[in-house]
Amino acid sequence: MVKNILIVGHSNIGDVCYDLAVINPLRSHFPQARISFLTSSRAENIVGGYKGLNRVLTFNKDSKDRRLSGRLRFLISLAREKFDLAIILKSSLMHIFLGIPCVWSLRKYLGCAPSEKRTHIVDIYLDFLRSHGIETPKAIFDFSFGSEEQGFSDAFFAKEGISTQDKLVGILPAAAWSLKNWPIDKWNKLAELLAGYGIKVIAFGKFSNDPYNQMVLNTISPEIILAKNTTLKQAMSIIKRCNIFIGPDSSLLHLASCIGVNTIGLYGATSTDYIYPYFHRHNIITPGEQISCMPCYPGHKPCHTIAKSQVGACMDNINVDDVLGLVKKNLNL
Repeated sequence: MVKNILIVGHSNIGDVCYDLAVINPLRSHFPQARISFLTSSRAENIVGGYKGLNRVLTFNKDSKDRRLSGRLRFLISLAREKFDLAIILKSSLMHIFLGIPCVWSLRKYLGCAPSEKRTHIVDIYLDFLRSHGIETPKAIFDFSFGSEEQGFSDAFFAKEGISTQDKLVGILPAAAWSLKNWPIDKWNKLAELLAGYGIKVIAFGKFSNDPYNQMVLNTISPEIILAKNTTLKQAMSIIKRCNIFIGPDSSLLHLASCIGVNTIGLYGATSTDYIYPYFHRHNIITPGEQISCMPCYPGHKPCHTIAKSQVGACMDNINVDDVLGLVKKNLNL
């Protein structure tokens, strides 16, 4: 009988979002088991409190754990947990040193890297679990929001004068990789047009000191409400109240889709074949004019050398009218 399960997940937030698709089937199949999820400290915020998980473990390879002595201490602490099943969702040899009797490796199951399958990772995970006799009729995500996040979003809406009757559109004008971004002047135009329908626009993002982020902050329309530098859980608690979330390929886009918010993805730099918001593939907008180098990712194309402050030409070719039209369609305007 399986009593103690270790899931070795990814460290990037977008990847971890979809790693969590395995939790609900595992909890249903092993209702009495203790389930622990291993990730990075930066992804801990979205995993903490996730329904069906007993514990979140973090390995910080960029801090005290990065040296050999730190890694050894971490492995010893994991070995003491005496896990009887390890589910390895990423390329890792960590489980070899833990003495875990039963190991399910996604890489071994596939025989290649998941990206080579050109299938959405959630569907790969569900097939992977089925191969081990676990029923997975559909993907279910169950993120937890506590009183702290609820209080934060309530205070934010009160401060910004947002009522429960307002229609809201969330946007991400500054992703981590500028080539994925839609030009800020187009975001501003979209906000202006949405205001004509009585729709309020909320912009999310960390807004660091890099040139592109600062340019966005300096030129963003005053009609757009800023929800900047929130934690992921805080941002998600506000996004849950939005009628639609619009953004380029990013962790927030995928998280919005997984918490049930109608999501519109703006795609040019990223492949739409299998890297799409899982529940909203039908809401992806691509450039009206295709460019020969599309997509930049995955892979490596000459456009990778463009300065960080510059938007990719592919994203510049996405029309405001196309985005507005899809918003109107989804809101029945």
